[in-house]
Amino acid sequence: MITEYGWAGRVMAWLRIVAGLIVVNLLFLAGTVVGLVVLGVAPAALAATACLTRMRDSDAETGIAREFAAVYRAQFWRANLIGLPFGVVAVLLAADTAVLPALDSVAASALAGFTWVVGAVAVLAFACALTVAVRYDETAGAVLRYAAALPFTSPVMSLVMLVSLASGAVALALLPVLVPLIGFAVLLFVAGWFVDHRLAALDPDHPRAGDRRRDPAPSAGASAIP
Repeated sequence: MITEYGWAGRVMAWLRIVAGLIVVNLLFLAGTVVGLVVLGVAPAALAATACLTRMRDSDAETGIAREFAAVYRAQFWRANLIGLPFGVVAVLLAADTAVLPALDSVAASALAGFTWVVGAVAVLAFACALTVAVRYDETAGAVLRYAAALPFTSPVMSLVMLVSLASGAVALALLPVLVPLIGFAVLLFVAGWFVDHRLAALDPDHPRAGDRRRDPAPSAGASAIP
């Protein structure tokens, strides 16, 4: 993503990337609020992923707000259909967590373990769904089916991505001031990088397959899911 030569050029490139992440993070928060949170999280996450994908593909840190707004409007209902199962899972996991104090130690430990496993799988699948939805112009059902299978068929990707996201979450918990600045954008960027790298290995027509670089329009979708 960084193409400038010399230390000064590299510093400027990194500063532009950080600025882009800040803009994407603020847009994500704004999009979530505009959708009244419940209907805003998934479209905002999808639009943010589209912007971050464009940044990775074309070194472009300009026009982010226009890209975000266009994807948010065009993909609003598709994104909510994709996010619906994950919203249901989140509610169920919250309910499980709420009843933990009322259980005995053995049952509480078993339920806690189950909750953590389901939560981890849901995070991985949601991350996959966002990038797949950006890269491929497929129905919500097709995206969900592929996203549900990808973490299990790509265990190395899943493990490394989960550790990276968990490390990032811990770092943000220790430095909460970064959350409204770059917190969500960084996590989406990291997750998108892992998933996109895996998709490039699976799909010969992927824009990044074989280290071929193009300037696609992520919001428009690409070829069929491999």
